[in-house]
Amino acid sequence: MKSLRKVILAPSRVFQGMDPTGLTSRVTRYFWPSVCLVFFVLYLVCNTYNVAAPPRSRRTKHHQGEYQAYVAPAAATAAGRITERNRVNFTSGVKEVWRDNIVYPKVDITYFPPLDPSLCPSMKEDIEIAPADSMPLIALASFPRSGNTWSRSLIQIATGYSTGSVHWETERNLPRVREWFKAGVEDFMLRKGVCVKSHFYGPEHVPIFEDGAILLLRNPYYSLASEFLRFHSKQLNDTEDVIVSMMKNEDERWTRNYLPTYDKWKNTALSWITRCKRLMIVFYEDLERNTVYELTRMVAFLGQPIQPMRIQCAVHSYASMKGRMNHTSQMNFDPYTPGLHELLDGYIDEVNRTLIRKQAMPLPTYKKYYQET
Repeated sequence: MKSLRKVILAPSRVFQGMDPTGLTSRVTRYFWPSVCLVFFVLYLVCNTYNVAAPPRSRRTKHHQGEYQAYVAPAAATAAGRITERNRVNFTSGVKEVWRDNIVYPKVDITYFPPLDPSLCPSMKEDIEIAPADSMPLIALASFPRSGNTWSRSLIQIATGYSTGSVHWETERNLPRVREWFKAGVEDFMLRKGVCVKSHFYGPEHVPIFEDGAILLLRNPYYSLASEFLRFHSKQLNDTEDVIVSMMKNEDERWTRNYLPTYDKWKNTALSWITRCKRLMIVFYEDLERNTVYELTRMVAFLGQPIQPMRIQCAVHSYASMKGRMNHTSQMNFDPYTPGLHELLDGYIDEVNRTLIRKQAMPLPTYKKYYQET
């Protein structure tokens, strides 16, 4: 009991005889620095990786501080033009060239080893759903029939992670989604997908993706016709012959009622190009022509490690999807009237001028009609 009493009375003996003013001064001197230190530590904890997540699925943040930048040439700055910025994405280790908000990852695929097809089946089976809040929120945005499903399949094998969807509520019961796009059955805001499919483009939607977006752009002459065929066959149960006949005979369901969908192609492109703070554009035609290179760029943009064998197995496994959205077998004529050509060419030009103002890569030269087969 005596020893316990000594312990209890010890603090009072320390302060006995101390000037109250001095005690207050000493407490004040250390109180505020301690509070600041506590808040600083909390800030660091809240803004670092989720340490509970596996190393390759830790959430990556693409803020300016995470890049190594260089000063743009003085001549370009003096001329008042949009300047090019080089940065290194430390999550993937890949250099990025920025032109305004448009990002161009610079990758080298010349060192990729030869494909070993025997490794590919297992890579299709080991796709994981990332832990909640472990992935950056990056959209895979496109107008319908622009290669979104194909790109998601490629990305999943190349990264080893499943992809999500903003349309999860309407798609989660689809067999394809439940079997293959498994992160697409839950709310995309859980950040369990390495990227998120989106066909939306509204001003309130684009900023949700704080870590950026990949925008897939396809020749609208092909994507619009393909979407018309898909909608009437899948949603309205029209036969292929009936749909082609509508287009060939200039039925108003094609020439007039479908016009809002033309606007959607333009608005999808312009909204993401102008509103997204960090945007990578992938032209569908380039993805078809050089799939390994474009897929490697997408993996780097997503902040995932570049794994050459996974990337090549992705292309090998889904080569059959390449070109599946082309309908040249059914379309041996130009379905677009002169008025539709004028409208669509104007939309293409508007998107192209927007890219050129940003000193970004312009659209490819698009074919304006289906070649005879």
